Amino acid sequence: MNIQEAKEEIKRTLRAYTRKKPDGSGYQIPVEKQRPILLIGPPGIGKTAIMAQIAKEEQVGLVAYTMTHHTRQSAIGLPVLKEKEYDGKLFSVTEYTMSEIVASIYDAMETTGQKTGILFLDEINCVSETLAPVMLQLLQNKTFGSHPIPGGWLIVGAGNPPEYNKSVREMDMVTLDRVKYMNIEADLEIWRSYAAVSSVHGSVLTFLTVYPHSFYQTEQTKLERSFVTARGWEDLSCILYVYEEMGEAVTEHLISQYVHSAAIAREFFLFYELFHHYEREYQENYPAVSHKNRQRLKTAGAGECMAVAAVLAAQVTDRADAWAQDDRLTRQICQGTEAFLRGRTCCQSQDIEQEIDRRQKALRVKEEHDLAKLEEVLEEEALLRFLEEWKQDLERAHGQKIQTAQDIRENLLDTRIRFRESLTAQIGAQIQRAYKLLDSAAVGAAKQYFTAALTLHPACSRFLTEHPQEAFSQQSRELLLSRREEELRQQVEGMIEKS
Repeated sequence: MNIQEAKEEIKRTLRAYTRKKPDGSGYQIPVEKQRPILLIGPPGIGKTAIMAQIAKEEQVGLVAYTMTHHTRQSAIGLPVLKEKEYDGKLFSVTEYTMSEIVASIYDAMETTGQKTGILFLDEINCVSETLAPVMLQLLQNKTFGSHPIPGGWLIVGAGNPPEYNKSVREMDMVTLDRVKYMNIEADLEIWRSYAAVSSVHGSVLTFLTVYPHSFYQTEQTKLERSFVTARGWEDLSCILYVYEEMGEAVTEHLISQYVHSAAIAREFFLFYELFHHYEREYQENYPAVSHKNRQRLKTAGAGECMAVAAVLAAQVTDRADAWAQDDRLTRQICQGTEAFLRGRTCCQSQDIEQEIDRRQKALRVKEEHDLAKLEEVLEEEALLRFLEEWKQDLERAHGQKIQTAQDIRENLLDTRIRFRESLTAQIGAQIQRAYKLLDSAAVGAAKQYFTAALTLHPACSRFLTEHPQEAFSQQSRELLLSRREEELRQQVEGMIEKS
């Protein structure tokens, strides 16, 4: 299965294991029958990443450990001597303190208030020989030492197959018979969907679209082992953004630090240079370069056409992100100021000053206790800036009967709305110009890539739903039709083969 299928199965398992009996007396699946999940797959395909996604989407806790960093003592606790009486005689008996791992679960429950969650143990099949029996005990009884994992917590272990890691200890049938075993494989299409919403660098996404064989590779020679992973591509994307922001040169040597294959690193470096060339050329000077590039695209190769499509898509999606953020902030400002005015017959600048002070104090408390998400902070800061501007305008209008607090608020909101309308028009024009240019491309897949990039991007998809663009709609219809034709062709070929 691919990583997305594994993610959905883990979510279903979590819901099943935490489902209570109708009378509330316990879990429908008894704790002793709740098998831990074991994910086995090549490194860097997102096993760790999906755990955080699942915890967030299911609103449960998450405690994660890399087992190769643990000793037997940290896993099961430290031994302590206790005096116990048996048949009237006192004996010294060895017991164990609570495992660091089990204690972390209780700490997480106390900190977050979430009583259910996921205990994620990475590299579970690479533990030392002394720790291996502890892992077996965990998988069999859901306990570390003498301390059980709290009910409502799903155990998920992850590891690599032996061909990827020399430290792997092969699990026997006794162990495998006690887990839900999932074998995961790298899947480019699934990763591309994830990468599109995670803002992976356009050059990386486009390169892998043109050269899908470069997505995931491992090769062992007599001299060295070369490999390329999904994690490597995502980490490379991060450094590309920062180097570009700092004005530092992106070199083949830099790329080879993340892409551990000389051939693929070289191939990507040449593609990145081409991508970066078009990125510079299309920096808001479209009219000046459009005719020249239309002529060039008529004879361009696949890589060049796709690079242009990716640059154009990045420009549109960047503006769509700005549009979506401005829309979200404007909605928050409308709601916040409406709530402030509700029940008031009049409003003075000092009233707004008090509201600003109240909100600033509340925001500081949330930030100090790490209770505010980044989006919430941005929304609150935007509302505070609006309130400050509202207060200042109201002070300047003091004594002018024609301008009330409500009038000033409406004027300020109108300014924001006009800005968003201008941004909407700019995005629409960008999309139309992009399709006009890509109509000249020698490779039809460039236009398809541009359409798919807009579709996969959440803010852009929402923009196109609210503000339909004819060129996009037409290309989407053609894509759907061509896909349906391909499905029918495959069905017919299958029927012919059977006959």
